[in-house]
Amino acid sequence: MLYFKLGFTNNFLIRLQKGYLLVDTSYSNKYKKFLKELQKANIALKEISYLVLTHHHDDHVGFARKILLNTQARLIVHNNALSFLKLGIHDKTGKHWNWAIDKILNPLAKVQKHTFPPFNIRKDDIILHNDNSKILSEIGLEGKIITTPGHSSDSISLVFANGEAIVGDAAMNIFNLGVTKYRPFFIQNIDDIFKSWKKLINSKAKILFPSHGKPIPIEKLKKTLANHKSSTIERVE
Repeated sequence: MLYFKLGFTNNFLIRLQKGYLLVDTSYSNKYKKFLKELQKANIALKEISYLVLTHHHDDHVGFARKILLNTQARLIVHNNALSFLKLGIHDKTGKHWNWAIDKILNPLAKVQKHTFPPFNIRKDDIILHNDNSKILSEIGLEGKIITTPGHSSDSISLVFANGEAIVGDAAMNIFNLGVTKYRPFFIQNIDDIFKSWKKLINSKAKILFPSHGKPIPIEKLKKTLANHKSSTIERVE
């Protein structure tokens, strides 16, 4: 697995028997940098045969439209993302983890409008509604795709047989800003976040590759889950 950072977002490329599977794109203005990264890795753009979107936010979908226009890649995405992809906007349901994250991110929101070039689903694209244990094996990878909502209703993760898992924003690892302890900055439902973590644990994930920050050993999530019920001061509203 090859992964590289485009701005704030980690992007992942996985070699297939024919071509590559790309997981997420960064902001739309990072497309040229992405092409340079491909060139450094000696990978042609046309070799991307699948694009998985872990969810529909602009730092994950920014140049997805260009990938789909300039390759023969099939899109893999959750059904809950479709209406937002068509309009090029975020689902704004939810809130930041706490006041500290609000203070950090609200000034950025005045500059970053959380929009992206919209696009429609095509007939050959793959739309997920639930967990799927077949799609990855059908394209030559040992693993499965599971739904991991909480950050957004359309969030999905890829869990591979070797214990590696690409989790989008189901977890983060950015210096524990705002005392998040691996939780995402933006949350629609905290109970769903913890359910998704338990799902990753039960899926035998060993090391998580988030879209933001460094890889996370699964033991870190287990510890946070164990301490969650005993904490009464972590989240300051």
